[in-house]
Amino acid sequence: MNPSKFKAPFLQKGDIETKAQEIRANYPSTRTIPVNVLAFAEFDLGLEFDFAPIQQLRQDAFLRPDLTGIWFDPIAFREPSWQSRLRFSTAHELAHLFLHKDIYGALSFRTVKQWIRFIDNIPAKEYHWIEWQADEFAGRFLIPTERLQPVLREAINNAESEGFFEQGPEEALDACCRATHAAFGVSFSAMQTRIRKSGFWPPPAANLH
Repeated sequence: MNPSKFKAPFLQKGDIETKAQEIRANYPSTRTIPVNVLAFAEFDLGLEFDFAPIQQLRQDAFLRPDLTGIWFDPIAFREPSWQSRLRFSTAHELAHLFLHKDIYGALSFRTVKQWIRFIDNIPAKEYHWIEWQADEFAGRFLIPTERLQPVLREAINNAESEGFFEQGPEEALDACCRATHAAFGVSFSAMQTRIRKSGFWPPPAANLH
């Protein structure tokens, strides 16, 4: 494929939400929170794990273009303090498998460097869209909407009773993220982004009392 001809599929948030729900319906292992995304990738999907020093390319993980596995940076994979970030990166790569399978399946690269060279020559707008779609999927897969809503409602009530809303909406959001991110096995920043995009934030003033 000529990278200059690369075209991202047209997917809206609702399409991505539907795909995440479909996967949970088909794979019972993904219904446990936090989602064990590495076990899901390896055992349910049968993906192989390979390792390469890809952090020098500013990446923690890459889906193989032939769809048979994921390349991981060995440091990111083994460093305990990076596990939340690694889980999100893995979910992001699985998004490419589920959302962009036709595109990836048409490519044939044997090394990470070949793949990076191709990615670097994709039109910036198209690359932005496939990455946006993958991030949206990762957030909705690791933090399902139906599981987030009750947890966030409780966090909002606690933040209100503890006076965080009196300090401002950002302080309240930070308090809610601190209270919820660990339960889903994601980073503070990932939870912050997910809540902002959830439709549940900011909470209606009437719901704070």
